[in-house]
Amino acid sequence: MNLENMFLLQKVLKARIAFRFFCAMAMVLILGQVAVDVAAAHEEPEYLIKFATIVPDGSPWAKHITKVKERIEKESKGRIKSKIYLAGTLGGEVEMVRSLRRGRIQAFGGTTAAVAEATGIPELQALELPYLFDSLEEADYILDNVVFEDFQKILNKKGFYLAYWHENGWRNFATKKIEINKPSDLRKLTMRSQESSIHLAMWRALGAQAEPISTPEVMVSLMDGMVDGFDMTPVFTVYYGWYQEIDHYAVSQHMYQPAVILYSLEFFNSLPKDLQKVLIGDPKKEMAWGRKAVREMNESLLQKFNDKGIKVNRLTEGERAAFREKLLPLHKDFEKVVGRELLEKIYAGKKEFASKSKSK
Repeated sequence: MNLENMFLLQKVLKARIAFRFFCAMAMVLILGQVAVDVAAAHEEPEYLIKFATIVPDGSPWAKHITKVKERIEKESKGRIKSKIYLAGTLGGEVEMVRSLRRGRIQAFGGTTAAVAEATGIPELQALELPYLFDSLEEADYILDNVVFEDFQKILNKKGFYLAYWHENGWRNFATKKIEINKPSDLRKLTMRSQESSIHLAMWRALGAQAEPISTPEVMVSLMDGMVDGFDMTPVFTVYYGWYQEIDHYAVSQHMYQPAVILYSLEFFNSLPKDLQKVLIGDPKKEMAWGRKAVREMNESLLQKFNDKGIKVNRLTEGERAAFREKLLPLHKDFEKVVGRELLEKIYAGKKEFASKSKSK
């Protein structure tokens, strides 16, 4: 064999070796990817929760939902995973509740008024009657000890599982230009109303023109002058940026607004018993954490309003009494809507709470 043929043979052998090495490495990569895919398949959760809410990122509600998500995933050892949709990315509250009922999402966090409106559960409107509660402590007592089981049964019949109460808090009047001190001040204004029968009735009783507007659309409505103001809690007003469009904030505390964490009952029942317990967790602990997170921010946020040039007007008891006089008749008006028996149970709970408070 001459030298030229030897070099040629060496090249052929090298090419064969390189080709075999390439094939071997390719097989390693393929098998490695298969192994990764198999491992990933094993890591896929048995159950996926799509949790929808209008609350914005960074808010105490969003932090609490994230905390609950992490707890559930940890305690279920990855068998349950959650995906959170914040800030109304899946629509307004009413739309989200309907999606929950249809099984498009598995969990919802929001106001009782939205659930009432979306599902035709009139009893829930009782909880948002103006001046129903006299203090946060009274509201907690009645929600947790007097009516929780009643609403669990009512919601079950409509396909929901009530995990626990949450909180929006005391709603107050926020306006452009005109300061609110008495009910007649609202007659000159067009106010945003939550999409709820009880909220619209409240504005009518106060003589204001009301526009029902979903939460994601409120900011634009304020900016283009469609509405002159709204009623909302300090926390929500700040985290949604609505404070940027107002000049006055009247601390009227005319309505305490609870919120709910709901699961699809069909989804809840599909879980084995051990995972149902994980999903529920400790309701008392969750409620206490959520309420505290919202309440401890209120005073600092009112100060923030002042710092931003918004005049904060804390209504006197006499001024609040004038609003109460206008709004208390709604209790009687809605008696047939929400049920007289339920209202009487709440009133009895108020007396029971007052009696227990005096004996302490």
